[in-house]
Amino acid sequence: MWFFMITSYVLICFSAIGLIFIGINHYINIWPTQHISFDLFVSLIFIATQTLIIFFFVGTGVNIKEYTLSKGYKLDNRFYKGILALKRKLYPPTLAVTVLFMITVIVDGAYFLGKINEWWFHIFYILTLYYFFKSSFEQHKAFIGSTNIVLAMTENDRK
Repeated sequence: MWFFMITSYVLICFSAIGLIFIGINHYINIWPTQHISFDLFVSLIFIATQTLIIFFFVGTGVNIKEYTLSKGYKLDNRFYKGILALKRKLYPPTLAVTVLFMITVIVDGAYFLGKINEWWFHIFYILTLYYFFKSSFEQHKAFIGSTNIVLAMTENDRK
């Protein structure tokens, strides 16, 4: 659990740096090869990060459900309901930032091919930045919440 959380935080930092560099690279060609290759490189890291975070919470939910069933908490499933509440808050901004990021990369490529106006990139880039920070804060709160649920759930086992 801790390994995946720490890996997620490191990848979120790499994603933030990559997202900022995509904006800079749009105006100043800092990547020595083609412009689109940099966007694709960052998108690999970005999509891997968001996928890892989603699967972390899917796996945590499954583990909490299995643990509560094995300990006989069938009537008191407050731990599982807690992780479901976290997922309901976490998934919409996480999925929104993933979709917006992919649209931003596609629009950036379309602009450099001369197919669309540059304003489309500005609109989607600003929306992606906003949702990235929003989803990062939600992810951080969800990591704290899931850790608290696991600690409360296993309190008797740790004594």
